[in-house]
Amino acid sequence: MTKLLIAVTADSSVRLLDGQLEYMSNHGFDVHLVVSKGVWSNRLAQKGQITVHQIPMERDIAILKDIKALILMIHIFRKVKPDISNVGTPKAALLGSIAAFLTRTKKRIYTLRGLRMETETGAKQRLLRFIEELIMFLSTKVIAVSPSLITKARELGLKGTDKMLVLGKGSSNGLRLENFMKKSQEKIENPFQKEKFVIGFSGRITKDKGIEELIDAFCQIEDANLLLVGGIDANHCLKEKTLEIIKSHPCIYITGWLDNPAPFYKYMDIFVIPSYREGFANVCLEAAASELAVIGTNVTGIKDSVINGETGLLIPVKSKDAIQIAVKKLRHNKEIRQKLGAQGKQRVINDFQSGRIWTYMVAEYARED
Repeated sequence: MTKLLIAVTADSSVRLLDGQLEYMSNHGFDVHLVVSKGVWSNRLAQKGQITVHQIPMERDIAILKDIKALILMIHIFRKVKPDISNVGTPKAALLGSIAAFLTRTKKRIYTLRGLRMETETGAKQRLLRFIEELIMFLSTKVIAVSPSLITKARELGLKGTDKMLVLGKGSSNGLRLENFMKKSQEKIENPFQKEKFVIGFSGRITKDKGIEELIDAFCQIEDANLLLVGGIDANHCLKEKTLEIIKSHPCIYITGWLDNPAPFYKYMDIFVIPSYREGFANVCLEAAASELAVIGTNVTGIKDSVINGETGLLIPVKSKDAIQIAVKKLRHNKEIRQKLGAQGKQRVINDFQSGRIWTYMVAEYARED
């Protein structure tokens, strides 16, 4: 039986692998997961189908803790002796790629979920560039989660882009459509008492998600509600004024962190994702599956998950005016909204269901380099 070792940093990142590990196990792989300890990995371990190895990994740089985590990672690789490793999310990717290389794992895959360096400058960008190029050097193959991610990596002059490929049309895990629709049926109360046009967002509440521009735009839109599905990130970098508006505005509702955000899409009229960068933006697939027209910035990742004029509208990044104009256009044309939403759902059905992505992944694992 082929041994497959997958590594992600945070326990919450287990959700990025929803159903994938079990699928691989059912298709002949002995699956091992390396991840930080937490609720999601504990649940997975209790099911017994996947072998879970929990080691503490910090998201940010912490030299002593990182060295300790690397030693533990190497120990796990030596113990498991995987035929294939697939590492992703920054810290696990770095530690896992080093461990895989040192223990001579034959097929070493790096899943590139985004380029943080894209929106950084100076010394921090140089450090992130060095880390990305090191991981790619140590890997035998790099799976980018979107075509535009490869394009951006080449524009930035990263070494190792010759190893890159995309599975299908993108996304690291696709969307388990049937499961998502079932979760959407969970009964929740409408977060708004007054019926108004609802603008929706789902994800981490941070500056690089374009939240400041979204809030600024919303404050200029009359007779509407804003539904923020997610929690304020510890490293949000938002202005105090923005935070104050989010917490006090009578027409803004923030859910906080949720195990199941799916039911909230039914209370949205349109979906807006004004991020500065993404890897792929799976939330666009969730919105499309809910037959919502999507307004997204024309940036890495989002331009792959939204087709301008077909499943939504692509707008310039960091522009509150562009958000206002796009919202106004769709708000006052229900027919276009519904058409974009219906075409978006059909695209999810055709191209982004998880089973399709997993089939591509199994084929890549089986490929002889």
